Amino acid sequence: MTDNLEICYLDEVIIEGQTADGKKFRPSDWVDRLCGMLAQFERHKVSYSPYLRPMMFKDMQCVAIKRELEDKSPSAFSFLMQFANDNKLVVTDCASFKDKAKAS
Repeated sequence: MTDNLEICYLDEVIIEGQTADGKKFRPSDWVDRLCGMLAQFERHKVSYSPYLRPMMFKDMQCVAIKRELEDKSPSAFSFLMQFANDNKLVVTDCASFKDKAKAS
């Protein structure tokens, strides 16, 4: 398995593409929909927000959220966390990887 520190920044929270009971989350474009929520369209190109990014984690599509978003846009951060909660998605705090590494 890939070292989690290589794919996740310590100031991020990941919404994983699976539910708490291990089922793959649907629809398949949920990552694009969430990341598109704060994206901008300029010069005929879509640019993701610096606070949200699609990523792969544990061989599944996920959304990484910079914790800074909680200060910059509390309502957007709250919406994302509520989305994860409502859909029973697994949320991983990347800072916990640092704590686990220290404990080892």
